[in-house]
Amino acid sequence: MNYRLMFTINAVALAIFGALLILMPVFVLNQFGSEVYVSTTFVTRFVGGALLMGGLLLWFLRDNPAKIQKNTAFVLLASSIGGFVMSIIGMTSVNMFRANGWVLLVIFGLFSLVYGYMLFLQPKPSESKSRSPRKSKDVPSTNSG
Repeated sequence: MNYRLMFTINAVALAIFGALLILMPVFVLNQFGSEVYVSTTFVTRFVGGALLMGGLLLWFLRDNPAKIQKNTAFVLLASSIGGFVMSIIGMTSVNMFRANGWVLLVIFGLFSLVYGYMLFLQPKPSESKSRSPRKSKDVPSTNSG
């Protein structure tokens, strides 16, 4: 698994969820069993806009150099861990997500595990593959003069 693929998957997930929050906030809030007020619908649309923007940003970051992708993956790992913790808090102490809160736990948990694996456990490509092969001393030169 590489950063480009993970950024693409993450970008699509963020964009879809963001678009749903913008276009159908009442439907999404009802799926989580949350109360629906005018203020919560308004805030839900703002959160949807932020998620849509994050998805577009990740879509454009997927073709950047490896160092930028690795730094972005650290941010996404921290964001996924924070989202996982906030989902647990929203399900238990605040009781904000009464139904289907486990969906958020699964999504944030999977992204946390994959980004953690990619950053800390994934085997690095060996240096011998990335270096150009040295010229052998036994090969005669083609210059004759």
